[in-house]
Amino acid sequence: MSIDFGKKEAREGYLQTKLDDLLDGINASYGQSLLDELMSRLEATIDDFNKEVDTLMDSLKKSSEEKEKLIQKIKAGKTPKADAEGEDAGESTGEKPEIEEDRELSEWEKRLEGIN
Repeated sequence: MSIDFGKKEAREGYLQTKLDDLLDGINASYGQSLLDELMSRLEATIDDFNKEVDTLMDSLKKSSEEKEKLIQKIKAGKTPKADAEGEDAGESTGEKPEIEEDRELSEWEKRLEGIN
């Protein structure tokens, strides 16, 4: 049996078939209600996941573009003003300058920190 998981209808049909098999032992009056609730929750979970992945990908793309711009500036012989000042300060004190983060951690990063 070949299923094309690239299509939403095929995925839903596959899940529907498998869930029908699992719910055969449950009373007919509750089976469809449970199945409908389960399907709606699965769809909500998938939508949430897709939104999180899209946000993560947008963040990675933005970060990559910023890094590329910085690399191009460095190749052109231009150094960002903040880096030049930080290097001077670090050389005079013998310490590395600290980098401050202007952004808050995303929800995904907070979850990852909670795991560690």
